[in-house]
Amino acid sequence: MENIEISLEKKENYVEMVKECRAMIKSGKYTQCPCPKKKCEWHGKCFECVLLHRVNQDHVPCCLQPMLRNKIKELAKVAEMITEPKPLTPGEYWDYVNEVCPNDDGE
Repeated sequence: MENIEISLEKKENYVEMVKECRAMIKSGKYTQCPCPKKKCEWHGKCFECVLLHRVNQDHVPCCLQPMLRNKIKELAKVAEMITEPKPLTPGEYWDYVNEVCPNDDGE
């Protein structure tokens, strides 16, 4: 792989971005799970949720969908297409899961 020289200005900009990310994480402002699926077994367990979505690859976690949706809408405009939202899985599904297959972890 070719060795590319990166300017000091770009490195410093990157350092500033990392500092901002660290401050945002430290603030605790964004620690609440924004997923509307409150009954989901993995609600608030973001690491586990993202891991499952990454492994299963059936769809993107709800918390990431608005960001992705906005980017796709902009791309769709360029291609003169439209996007359409899909309804969420009903909460009753989780009621049923908890009834017939409760989580044995005690959570």
